[in-house]
Amino acid sequence: MASLEPLPLLVIGLVILLTLAGAVALGYHGKVWLQRRSAPSDATKSGPDHLLSAALGLLALLLGFSFSMALNRFETRRDLVVQEANALGTTWLRIQLLNEPDRSDMSQLLKRYVDARLIWSEAPADAAAEGPTQALQDELWAAMGKALRGDSPALLTRGAMDSLNESLDLAAARKAVRSAHIPDTVLVVLLLYAVLSMIMMGSVLAASRQTHRGETALLLILLTLAHTVILDLDRPRAGAIQVSQQPMEELQRSMNR
Repeated sequence: MASLEPLPLLVIGLVILLTLAGAVALGYHGKVWLQRRSAPSDATKSGPDHLLSAALGLLALLLGFSFSMALNRFETRRDLVVQEANALGTTWLRIQLLNEPDRSDMSQLLKRYVDARLIWSEAPADAAAEGPTQALQDELWAAMGKALRGDSPALLTRGAMDSLNESLDLAAARKAVRSAHIPDTVLVVLLLYAVLSMIMMGSVLAASRQTHRGETALLLILLTLAHTVILDLDRPRAGAIQVSQQPMEELQRSMNR
């Protein structure tokens, strides 16, 4: 969830694990309490295993869909980094064909812009990171307008303008994708379904009079890891799984050479 992004994933994972463990305990002790209040019968000695299997199967399906959604957003963010680096590299090469002083002016601005884009890529979502990018975009576009009115060949200037415009569009696309998250409703329903499934599992364990503590603990850990990975993929600014900025870094090194 976007509202939980400032919290460390370790804390969120621990809360999820304790919540799921509490749900199993609630289902187990609730079933034991009901068994004590009801007359003993052979029907209560084995739990509805088929219902639990169906619930866990549907939970796995929901986790798979959520993971796919988060992974697709991650792949989109990574593809946009490559596309922006390519567009900026093309702009850089075309700028080198312009006449002076347009070539020097725009080259220096583009170097500063790439530096600002790398800082933005690693910075949290705040206005301080957006300011330099927006200001340099305005300066670059003004310099391009000056080049169009200058002595540089019109065909070369138009090519540089097209690639610069593509670069600015990709920057806007990265900003939009970066601020997009899996809907909170989806994550809440997923966690709620997991909790209800664990309550059902606790009830089945109590009905069968077997705790299976090791297997139950392993299942809870696996479910917690699945939820945590989904949340990590959905965090473009924090977490262990981050989009590599290598294409932009390589572009920065080539421009400085």
